[in-house]
Amino acid sequence: MDGKQLKQDFDAVREQMPEHHRIRLHRAISWYQCAERYAEADADLCFIALWVGLNSCYAAASNAQEHEERAEFKRFAGTLVPLDQQQQIYNCLWKNYAQFVKALINNQYVFPPFWKSQVDGNQDWEKKFEGSRKAAERALAGGDTAILLSIVFDRLYVLRNQMLHGGATYQSGKNRDQVTNGKRMLMELLPIVIRLMFDHAQDWGPIHYPPLDADQG
Repeated sequence: MDGKQLKQDFDAVREQMPEHHRIRLHRAISWYQCAERYAEADADLCFIALWVGLNSCYAAASNAQEHEERAEFKRFAGTLVPLDQQQQIYNCLWKNYAQFVKALINNQYVFPPFWKSQVDGNQDWEKKFEGSRKAAERALAGGDTAILLSIVFDRLYVLRNQMLHGGATYQSGKNRDQVTNGKRMLMELLPIVIRLMFDHAQDWGPIHYPPLDADQG
């Protein structure tokens, strides 16, 4: 589904949605349409736009630190996946991008504790990494899409941090496969997430920076 169709479908039902839910989805769609403009020309900018769109969907206003935000991914995935009666998320992760997902799971360079251990000068990350890998393997074996999705978010969050905090070179060759494949997967996954949230206008939490006047988006 392209962004134009997504926007048209959203406009048809937006007035029936609670205000914060409507704003959350309006922002997410705007960033998805931005990602479309860069999809072929610039994988880095496309990936960043997709992550901002995803962030619009899952983030709830709080004073959360990074580890709490990662827990927020898990809560979001646990809420979202049961709503996916057609198993679109399952098909995206388990069928269309299975090899990429497995590569993420086995890549310590997108595992958050790995980088903390580099700063602390220890190898504490290794046991945690093995535990995460086993959790992902159990999810794979048991078809637990919510757990797998939260682990994928966790890995991509490191890639997002590297890019947004100046920890990666623009169009670097070192992380090209991760960025390119992550971009492709999120191009498929984000519209699924938005569409599920169309159909379930429940309490997804307060939004960040709610508009206070007509000029604020």
